[in-house]
Amino acid sequence: MRMVTAAIHIPRDLDVYFDTAHSPLNPANNRQIYSYGTLPVFATRFLAEVLESGCSPVAPHFLQQLASRISGSPPGHCPPGTFTWTYSAFLGRHLSALADLGTVFLTYLIGRTLYGRRAGLLALTLAATTAFMIQQAHFFTVDSAATFFVTLTAWLAARAATAEAGDLPWPDLLLGGLATGLAAACKISAVLASGLVAMGGMVWFLRTVRGASSPGRRWLYTILQGGVALVLAATLAFLAFRVGQPYAFQGPRVWDLRLEPTWVARLRQIAQEQSGAIDYPSGRQWTNRAPVAFPWVNMVLWGMGLPLGLMAWVGWGLSGRQLAQGHWKPLVLWPWATTYFVFYATRWVKAMRYFLPLYPLLIVMAAYLLVTLQHRSRTWGRGMTLTVLALTYFWGTAMAGIYLRPHTRILGSQWIFAHVAPGSTIANEHWDWGLPLRLGGRDPFRGMYHGVTLTLYDEDTPEKREKLLGWLDEADVIVMASNRLYASIARLPDRYPLTTTYYRSLLSGQLGFRLEADITSYLVIGPFVFPDQEAPYPIMAAANFAPQITQIPLPLPPAEESFSVYDHPRVLIFRKTASYSHAQAAAVLNAVDLRTARPGQTPHQATSKWILKAHDATFLLGLTLIAALTLATSLSILRGVNSVHQ
Repeated sequence: MRMVTAAIHIPRDLDVYFDTAHSPLNPANNRQIYSYGTLPVFATRFLAEVLESGCSPVAPHFLQQLASRISGSPPGHCPPGTFTWTYSAFLGRHLSALADLGTVFLTYLIGRTLYGRRAGLLALTLAATTAFMIQQAHFFTVDSAATFFVTLTAWLAARAATAEAGDLPWPDLLLGGLATGLAAACKISAVLASGLVAMGGMVWFLRTVRGASSPGRRWLYTILQGGVALVLAATLAFLAFRVGQPYAFQGPRVWDLRLEPTWVARLRQIAQEQSGAIDYPSGRQWTNRAPVAFPWVNMVLWGMGLPLGLMAWVGWGLSGRQLAQGHWKPLVLWPWATTYFVFYATRWVKAMRYFLPLYPLLIVMAAYLLVTLQHRSRTWGRGMTLTVLALTYFWGTAMAGIYLRPHTRILGSQWIFAHVAPGSTIANEHWDWGLPLRLGGRDPFRGMYHGVTLTLYDEDTPEKREKLLGWLDEADVIVMASNRLYASIARLPDRYPLTTTYYRSLLSGQLGFRLEADITSYLVIGPFVFPDQEAPYPIMAAANFAPQITQIPLPLPPAEESFSVYDHPRVLIFRKTASYSHAQAAAVLNAVDLRTARPGQTPHQATSKWILKAHDATFLLGLTLIAALTLATSLSILRGVNSVHQ
């Protein structure tokens, strides 16, 4: 995203904005491949150009001062590219943080609209200290922005549903459509937020018909009103998407709505990646991941923390129970949230960030549960509420603490500069960031160190074994800058018998390399540390440097790779010892019978047939139950099982 932000430009002539083939804002016209929503990038580039104008001595004084404060340069004299390149990620992260702050406030508004002020305040406090929301607010990505607009849509849907029966909430439904389009312009999958607008309109319709004095006559008029409102909402959603993601269309005019073929082809490719049909190294981590259970554990244990996570899903259960009893308020959020979870929890790729839009809605359900407990038992309910608030706060500050410590890759780079002699050969793995990084004006692999790249995702063949032995002979230091390779390769042992033997032997010390530095930055609460990264092999103790070694580990089921690989990966640095010999390494690696290897085995083929079947079966069963419960509740409301104002 930083590279795209630096490459694009705001057009001086707005007529060019919708001209896909010529617009300077189109990443494709600037030799960039970009697969996400363009609205966050456009906003970042616009802010960058405004601040960049403050680098001129003739810029307004306040703009010069602002640019100077951010860049540290004298007012009106910051270098070209300061904000469009050097500080672009800084700006993008701040916009993500602002989007997350808006999501926190919207969580309060949803809770207040549906369940009262106390529930809203509880939801706000919990959202403000939720670990995964804090983490995502630190990233220059599209997810926090998309979540903001989805949550805005949810609030507008809640307002529409709670409007006075018979009074069509035009502004809420239309603005909900607008928010849906903006969400899709951040991330195309966020178009699912349209379901929230539909649910808000449906609840209004049910309540209006139920309260009508002459239902027969009222039905047609109500359907006509609601239908017109939803059509207008869909129109606004499309217009918002057309403006926020203009290069999904060919242009050159705003009314030219032919889809851009390259964009459509990229969506098809993404769909294949999501289904596991394309075997990319980055997708091998999903081998043998159980549907529903794996993303649920990641959300409850790591994303929310156990107290809030359990309370959120118990609150979800309470909302579902009330829905089954015919209450209309859960109908606004519960069917959509459940459908969203079931859909993504049964996909092949189950990244934690895909579930971010669910967090505000589940937090509202948790807050409603806590308020309900307080009503039933004041002492016990308040005690439970304070406990959940306190533990969520500790878990959230543990996540925030990661950003108060140096990044593990920076610590690893500093350690190498201090302890590895110039002229040494350092081996790094492909598909990961090599260490040491360029720090303090030093470019380590231009005259300081020799570099070797271990292409360990290559198929296990006799040729790879010879290469691996050559790399071991040549390397003085081996760096694993994260668990990206050794954790995912271990999930395909039949495809990679040689590579798994290499990792097991290296990590145990059998290959003649000693672990010198084991650099982690796990979540910490008091004396306790929570290792969150998958380690499929035993790892020897570090000889010299392990910053968190004195703290008490509380191991939990490991988190999904992306939870740690970007902001706090475990960095392992090995040094060759005097005991290393080519003969010993060859004896270990030659013991592997490569005739048993299954080159080209896909993650699908390596996954249990029961897990593969469970994906589709769980998806179909989940959707059936959601549809049945929603239909039963709708009919219950129409029959008058509960009063309109319940």
